[in-house]
Amino acid sequence: MGSKTHNVVRFYRLLTRHCEAMGHALAFVGALACGSVLSSSLAHAGGFDGDNVGCAFDRPCFYGSHQEGNRVIFNFNHNGGWDLYNVRYAKAGGGENQVENISGSFTFNNVLPNRIYQLSVQGCNKHFLSGSDCSPWAEDAVTTR
Repeated sequence: MGSKTHNVVRFYRLLTRHCEAMGHALAFVGALACGSVLSSSLAHAGGFDGDNVGCAFDRPCFYGSHQEGNRVIFNFNHNGGWDLYNVRYAKAGGGENQVENISGSFTFNNVLPNRIYQLSVQGCNKHFLSGSDCSPWAEDAVTTR
């Protein structure tokens, strides 16, 4: 299942639980009405300034992080239109590594089962002859099967 399909399925399941908890029947029209209430509630409850994806406006937003076979793939977006991302991850055997990334995607290869793979990402804008302006860190994790 592709990451977009997986996200739609996850959202539909969340929407179903939310609507059922509120006593709504989940017919198509009911789902749309209940879904708009849910999206609005999540955005405002989380303090995300109207962003219904549930991500803070001042940092990268993860979407579609998942396992494909022996790989874990993290995807993050260009919320702030940054020049690059700083990406931090734990190396096998301990310690943390940091790399620059411009693709908005990071992959762990040859992952082991029943492990947690975590990634931290920071969006940055570079300035000629001076330091970079960077966002706060955003984190996501995937537990392998």
